[in-house]
Amino acid sequence: MISIRNMHLPFAPCGVWMAIFCLPAIASDFGCSRLENDPLVASVEGKQGYFYRVLADIRMQHQLSDHTAKQLAEVAKALEANGTTLVYVPIPTKSLTMPQFLPDRTYELGFNYDIAKAAYDDALAKLRHNGVLTVDVLSALRSNDKYHPPFLQADFHWTAWGAQSAAKEVAATIKSLPGADTLQTASFETKPTNRQQIISTMRRFLQASCLSSLPLAEMDSFETTEVSAPGDAQLDIFGSDDAGDQVALVGTSFSDLAPANFAGFLSQEMQTPVSNYAVSGGNQFGSITSYITSAAFAEKRPRFLIWENPIYNNLGKFGDAPLRELTAAATKTCDLVPTPLVSALESNVLDLALRPEILNSPSVILADAGNENSRQAILRVALEGGDVIETQISRPARATSSGRYYFPFDAHSKNVTNVQIVFDTLSPERAGVSICHSASVKEN
Repeated sequence: MISIRNMHLPFAPCGVWMAIFCLPAIASDFGCSRLENDPLVASVEGKQGYFYRVLADIRMQHQLSDHTAKQLAEVAKALEANGTTLVYVPIPTKSLTMPQFLPDRTYELGFNYDIAKAAYDDALAKLRHNGVLTVDVLSALRSNDKYHPPFLQADFHWTAWGAQSAAKEVAATIKSLPGADTLQTASFETKPTNRQQIISTMRRFLQASCLSSLPLAEMDSFETTEVSAPGDAQLDIFGSDDAGDQVALVGTSFSDLAPANFAGFLSQEMQTPVSNYAVSGGNQFGSITSYITSAAFAEKRPRFLIWENPIYNNLGKFGDAPLRELTAAATKTCDLVPTPLVSALESNVLDLALRPEILNSPSVILADAGNENSRQAILRVALEGGDVIETQISRPARATSSGRYYFPFDAHSKNVTNVQIVFDTLSPERAGVSICHSASVKEN
């Protein structure tokens, strides 16, 4: 077994670019030129019409620090403490899944499959070591034959065949976990529909550098429906209030891709409805943040929360704030600040007349704009001596906003003189502020 910790990587990302400019161009089946230099989607052309992105698909290292892995573990622990098991599903790179179509050019750039596989294994091991339940779907994706490819040719998304294989692995993992026997039960049937073409930004960018038409971004599509006994009420595959615990899915465009039917395959494999909250174009946090900060999550938490996220998506890209907010939002014990202690100083600004002892660490301030059109809030904390600390939370443009923001509160309470929440927009009659504590703090 290869250990990435004991290896010297032959190149860093900048080394890839140096190699690109030094190596001669190679022949293309589609008359493509200078794909490696494309500023929008630098790629290499593989065999049989498969294309691989340089920085995402043929990488040999992943940006997952010990600190970030521990932060994700804190999210998992906070969820578990309140009845929800986080099931993290990192999607492996296209090069690991379909190495047989890699061009020689890839190896000229320094790619080594064994090192890339070791980096993937190391990332999963790091997550598991810190207590994050992580599902390895690589073997399942690699088992597809040439008639059922797991990924599209000129796009980075998986196909329905890939989604189905991953769903089987995820479902098998969940069915082996405590609590699986408490889930809602139903019968589902999946049928092929037709071949569907998806909107592919990657293919459009690539086509601009090629003379011949590239393979269409299309796949065999499937649809999953519930099979009801005669006289039974139809069960909503995307969520139900019937007896039994629930499963929720959050993630990226991989889960949001309708023809791939990932949520449907999960429902069939587990024989339970899976509510899909995935968001396309919402980055690694758009979907899960929208869901966990929503009132729907607070009112009805799922027994299992599946988080699909491509392994090349850096969870530490935006610093500590996103994962800290998720941990805060997973806290279940929150006390609404009485109305007399909240006043509107000016438009979209709430002033909190809080006693310092209320904000003993660890505390979380839940700021609710009362308006789902709100996409930004700022926590403004004034300290003795005149210093002011501001923390801003913004929602991605494509992500659904609940208008609810969880601010971890780290300032020493004895130094706080004033706390304000500044929203981009709010509804005064519905806006409110709550102070949340971990279970241990609340019990003490």
